Amino acid sequence: MAEKVNIKAIFAANLIRLRKEAGLSQKRLSEIAGLTHNFINDIENEKKGISVMTLGRLSEALQTDPALFFLDPARWYAKADPYYLLLLDTLNENTNRLFDKYRKLINRGRGDEHKLKKDT
Repeated sequence: MAEKVNIKAIFAANLIRLRKEAGLSQKRLSEIAGLTHNFINDIENEKKGISVMTLGRLSEALQTDPALFFLDPARWYAKADPYYLLLLDTLNENTNRLFDKYRKLINRGRGDEHKLKKDT
């Protein structure tokens, strides 16, 4: 049986690390990402999970690759590690596919498919 992964703990640790590396407080990150300060606090304290859209907001606000939120903390600074590079490439491809899928669904509902072409 595979070992259980606490994705909330990994995500929270990465959010804290990326936010601090960007020099942002929780309050400032919440303003940039368009989220509440309480929500950021709850994510960092593993009380809340997030949606794909929230992942997009956080990665844009922190100007970072969404895949970095899922990196095992033991591998944070092993950037030359082939496993790290493969993991980032795979997560980045999968995340981009999810963003594209949701963007299309949202745009389809609004009748403004032309915006999707501009974004891609």
